Amino acid sequence: MRTIVSLEDVSLHYHSKNGETPAVSHLNLEVFQGEFLSIVGPSGCGKSSLLSMLSGLLKPSSGTISIDGEIGYMLQKDHLLEWRTVKENALLGLEIKGMLTPENTSYVEHLLEQYGLGAFMEQYPSQLSGGMRQRVALIRTLAIHPDILLLDEPFSALDYQTRLTVSDEIGSIIRKEKKTAILVSHDISEAISLSDRVVVFSARPATIKNIHTIELSIGEHSPMQTREAPEFREYFNRIWKELDIHVESEKTTTS
Repeated sequence: MRTIVSLEDVSLHYHSKNGETPAVSHLNLEVFQGEFLSIVGPSGCGKSSLLSMLSGLLKPSSGTISIDGEIGYMLQKDHLLEWRTVKENALLGLEIKGMLTPENTSYVEHLLEQYGLGAFMEQYPSQLSGGMRQRVALIRTLAIHPDILLLDEPFSALDYQTRLTVSDEIGSIIRKEKKTAILVSHDISEAISLSDRVVVFSARPATIKNIHTIELSIGEHSPMQTREAPEFREYFNRIWKELDIHVESEKTTTS
């Protein structure tokens, strides 16, 4: 397998009036081409900071990040512009990058048709469901032909049932388009159901506690079907214990 993202001894410190605050510490990680990798960890542990470094928004304080390909970044909110149609929103990234060619426009139209939005191209975001809005946001990201997708809790604003459906849809789209994906999530079940591997971060400063390779006995499956696999609960329980969230909550309550 070809390594498409590599982190070597990466650390990040934030600077403030009170001094340095370590966010991530000595991370070593490889992500392989075509892989779906999820990162879970306690709130505020540095997961989003890692995505910011991978996207180039932040520079690591030390260590080396190597990326072989173009990055696309999908944020927590869809950030669709309400005064632009669905098609115009999907084309926005191409416009910003000066890549709005007839060929790329046709590609976006093809993606909208293929993933159930063809009849809504001339509609406005306010006329879409939350799940449909997220599909538009993903297509806007795919339009610039990224090799690697960074997903920063893109389903967190949705209600639980919609979240299940949309994560299943978007996970399937990413697989079908053969993209490498790195997802940050607070949802253990979501991470397991979507991923080839799940990386567990410690509390801040983030270090890697464990990496789980997700191997299931159900053969070809969608993210939703993954939850029915007999191994699913085992992975969930192991990761839950490694996060130590319940222990931290008890300490907070008694302190």
